Amino acid sequence: MKNFRLGEKAFGDYNFLMKYKNYFHETPSRTGSKFLEDYDHSNHKNSVWNAFLDSGLEGVNDDDFSIIPRLLPESYLPVIEKTCKDITTFMLKLLSLPEKEILAIVPAGPLRDFLVEEMQVLKFRSKRITGSFRFDMAVVGRPDTAHPPQLLEVNEIGFDGLARSSFFQSTLMNLIPGLDKKARALDTASAEVRNMKRLGPDIARIQYDCYNWDEHYLKLIAEGMGSKLHLVSPNHYKTKIEADFPHLTKKDFTFSKGRVRVGKDLYPDALNMSFAFTLNDLKRDVKLYQDLVRSQTPQYGPFLTSLVASKTILILLSDAGLRRKLLGSSDKLNYSILPAFSLEGNAVKVREHSPDYVIKHTDGFGGSQVFMDKEMLSWISRIPENRQHEWVVQQKTKLNTVDVNGLLSRRKKVISDLGVFIHYDWNGERFTHFEVGGLMSRGTNKGLKVNVSSGGLQIPVMLERGR
Repeated sequence: MKNFRLGEKAFGDYNFLMKYKNYFHETPSRTGSKFLEDYDHSNHKNSVWNAFLDSGLEGVNDDDFSIIPRLLPESYLPVIEKTCKDITTFMLKLLSLPEKEILAIVPAGPLRDFLVEEMQVLKFRSKRITGSFRFDMAVVGRPDTAHPPQLLEVNEIGFDGLARSSFFQSTLMNLIPGLDKKARALDTASAEVRNMKRLGPDIARIQYDCYNWDEHYLKLIAEGMGSKLHLVSPNHYKTKIEADFPHLTKKDFTFSKGRVRVGKDLYPDALNMSFAFTLNDLKRDVKLYQDLVRSQTPQYGPFLTSLVASKTILILLSDAGLRRKLLGSSDKLNYSILPAFSLEGNAVKVREHSPDYVIKHTDGFGGSQVFMDKEMLSWISRIPENRQHEWVVQQKTKLNTVDVNGLLSRRKKVISDLGVFIHYDWNGERFTHFEVGGLMSRGTNKGLKVNVSSGGLQIPVMLERGR
């Protein structure tokens, strides 16, 4: 394949599609900016492209990627850690309450009701909860103690972006001499494997009919750390595995002496789901999932956490009384939680002040069913009153803008979120392990939603030393 090149332009020559007024523009230090400027050109872009090709990871070049990293001050990491630990504590303490209390706090909805009534995730829950989350956050203003990151939503980490952050940052570290002295990068993939190993070295990761390149990379990292990550499609799914996915096998899932058996002789230390579930996904293979919930084989990132990974958690975190109950103080997270409430009973208010809000379906993920501005008004008019409780209204915020240069695009200024990867081990009362294991951003200049699938790009995030 021919080398990939784009014509050079002067540093800072932006291709604007949207004008973001009154947004804080985030930059590295003066020396950091000068350092990166020396690599913001087509020769470096060509080197990144070739390194991606040489990796052998299928599909790694499919999505756009910034060839220069976002440099956050190293001093901002403790601010991120404290904020994220408080959010995670809130969620896991909630899941550790008596069942009646949880049901009184978490509003009814299609997914919640199915998890509780059909899958019985509360009846068969373990006190120990081990897994990971991705918090999609907004840095609004200068990254410092006065501006902690604001939570946009919670995702179960298996859904997206787990290992790719490690691969992207490692690639740039290898291609830019001296970058390791200017910045440090967190290794999400290694942090995930370390946390999985707390349950044991043999993990079965349940797939449908394929895997993506970052799951392949995670498998390689696990093997390098002395663990086994089996990519397995249960025969219950009745899928056809193409030859393009040689690391994926189809196996029977059976249950012996209360434990999961994969194939004839694999009794994994834990199970891990590789994808986020819609309600239809759960209904389609509910018998398998019921058996997994009842088994004595631990689940890394259990179905239980889906109760707090929905958009409903945004409303619960906004409740000062609940923060006092679960965190000991209503002041905690005061500057990190955007006001959020149910659309039910508030549709008129939202219509009258539509520029201030965004609506999100409680069970949506991956940027789907998130609406704002005219699109939001159109959706509100179509939502029946008896379904309004399924929608969360959140105050809109202005994400910082950053400079990027896309592998498949040009230099530009984009709004950017901050994906923070959280790895935890909870014993029912407190953490036995908590780690912010990785950072990654997405950016766009084509709208106000930063999803890569909507035309955005991925941005590696590093911590600038001495700042």
